[in-house]
Amino acid sequence: MIISHKYKFIFLRTEKTAGTSLTAALEAMVDPGDVVADMSRPGWAKFSPVHHGALKRKLPQLFGLHVHATAAQAKAVIGAAKFNSYFKFAVERNPWDRQASLYFQRKNKRGQDGDADFDRDMKSLLFRSTEYVRLNNWSIYTINNDIVADEIIRYENLDAGLQKILAHIGLMGALNMPSLRSGFRDDEDYRRHYSDATRAMVARWYRKEIDALGFAF
Repeated sequence: MIISHKYKFIFLRTEKTAGTSLTAALEAMVDPGDVVADMSRPGWAKFSPVHHGALKRKLPQLFGLHVHATAAQAKAVIGAAKFNSYFKFAVERNPWDRQASLYFQRKNKRGQDGDADFDRDMKSLLFRSTEYVRLNNWSIYTINNDIVADEIIRYENLDAGLQKILAHIGLMGALNMPSLRSGFRDDEDYRRHYSDATRAMVARWYRKEIDALGFAF
């Protein structure tokens, strides 16, 4: 989440859509006084029985906005007038590709990539109950199921979409996008990891963005 009062834009940061890299690039271009949400551990966190990230998710007006704060939370923090007048954008990714990316990132992070079997694990109730497997990007750029982002960039068209938005908000020049948190999968075709069952599961989970944005397997 970035809120730039100088350039009057709000970057609604979704998950598994190059958000880390894009935040780093945009942060270098906005003013020091603009809001760039981060997950650094504040001093008071050591006295709190609740993780500071959870507090940011639930009570952003008290503890600050989470990096994946929702549009509704941003609106509550900065007020309806600013929220409605600022240009809001997000990046979204084909849900089947996004799901595979999340799975392999988690496996890689834990050093379990040698045991990776996406279709097997996604079919497992135990795995789905104990692992972080279901994203909720939809709530980040919608309010009451209405899309409030002025522009949603398709992940596969990221460079072209960003250049269009940068021109619109007045941030001219090349955006230096570091390649962070990438390369967890050794192939580009997410489809080969799916069976009919897991393909249908992802379709059910993310029906709203699939229908709204026209994604297909």
